[in-house]
Amino acid sequence: MTTDKHAKRAARDLAAREGISYTAARRRLAAGLVDQEHREPRPPVAVMTTSSPCPEGCDGSGHPGTACWAWRPADATNGARWEVRRAAELPGGRADQVMRRHEEARENASTRWARFHAWETKWLLALVYAMLTDQRPELLPDRARLRAAVEEDDLAAVDALMEPLDRAAARLMTKVPAVWWGEVKPRIDAYADAVESDDRELSTWQEVGARHVVGRLVDQWRRTWEPTVRNASGVLQAPGVLWLAVKGWLDALLVDRHGGHAPGARVRFGDGRPAVVYAVEWGEDGPPVAYRVRELEPGRHGNVGRLVPSLTSDVLVPAADTGPLDD
Repeated sequence: MTTDKHAKRAARDLAAREGISYTAARRRLAAGLVDQEHREPRPPVAVMTTSSPCPEGCDGSGHPGTACWAWRPADATNGARWEVRRAAELPGGRADQVMRRHEEARENASTRWARFHAWETKWLLALVYAMLTDQRPELLPDRARLRAAVEEDDLAAVDALMEPLDRAAARLMTKVPAVWWGEVKPRIDAYADAVESDDRELSTWQEVGARHVVGRLVDQWRRTWEPTVRNASGVLQAPGVLWLAVKGWLDALLVDRHGGHAPGARVRFGDGRPAVVYAVEWGEDGPPVAYRVRELEPGRHGNVGRLVPSLTSDVLVPAADTGPLDD
């Protein structure tokens, strides 16, 4: 076993023992704050769990001395489809399904390379979901209603319950560089700092598992901004993440539910000028309130006569001032 594998195993053991995140455990070990050789060994404790998920609101009185088993989407037993169970699983399952619905809907030879990068970016949406639900617990769906929707194999109902969270993520994420670097990235950095410094005593194994998931997402975030990173294919690449993709996935998902112009749609300003939708702006509920568009202009360099987006144009237009472009 290599030294790195030893360090990872020690960090996992420390995180499970202390109830802290995996990333925080790695940092404590690296700083020499834990003396593994002289630490008083703690005997393992075996705790039984219930044989099936507990009903909502279970207080443990029905099975004293036994750990409750909170229901998870993966526990659906009546043949619910895999995509329905994943769409109800936060944070990673939901992020994966939102990405898949958008990327697989536009499958063609020209987008395969873009899809490859999108698959490597979905963890960022999972991290955003984790941050928002930690900071705003009211965005979490009602567990009883979510369980009923999954058991009924109703993807539309799951999406409806998840919409407050999806909408909050769509309002946070952006395609504007100044907003990303000036507001969104610093906010995620602050959340990562909070997760790494969180040394609360966790009371249930579900909380420990959830903190491990978030800790790994934070660890991925940190590694992404290292001066030199190696992607999933082992290739060295510049630091950063394809943060624009997340906004496109969320916009497409919400437009599909509420109507409006999805990213890539061609529209006209109120004065008749053509443009293409770049991103969608959302309110607290309902259809889009505005669009971020790029004006269309005659092409050059071999595509003269075609209308192409001007990459230097980025205009925010109220939804009422845009209409479809009749080709």
